Amino acid sequence: MIFDSIENAQLYHPLSEKIKDAFDFIKSTDWKNLTPGKYVYNENIYGNLQEYETKRPQDAEFEVHRDYYDIQYVISGEEVMGFGSLDDFKVTKEYDKEKDVAFGECPSSSVLVKEGYFTFFAPKDAHKPCLNVAGETKKVKKVIVKIRI
Repeated sequence: MIFDSIENAQLYHPLSEKIKDAFDFIKSTDWKNLTPGKYVYNENIYGNLQEYETKRPQDAEFEVHRDYYDIQYVISGEEVMGFGSLDDFKVTKEYDKEKDVAFGECPSSSVLVKEGYFTFFAPKDAHKPCLNVAGETKKVKKVIVKIRI
């Protein structure tokens, strides 16, 4: 898992051309003025723009993916994201190939993700996003950019 400001995105460009393209997509798109939905950059990269209210940790599950990396970029608001290792992940809902997701639970840590910051999750990273901040519900606008591995 990577946690950083979008202003530092160039530090991760050397990881791969697809990752560089994904950050370019994030930085070149006016997400604040778009409506929620799916936005395709190319055959390997797309974004799911979402607006929602955060939820209690007990009302969410950890998720893992096999075919895509996730960059979760908070456009406005703030949320807590839990993260853990696939090695400790206990499946509660089996992997759905079509949706590229399995759900479960695992020991975890968490990070507060504010406006202008992102997390990067690889397939070895279980993650539980969209969580309340200090027990309070927050309104969030976020894009999840999916990068085909």
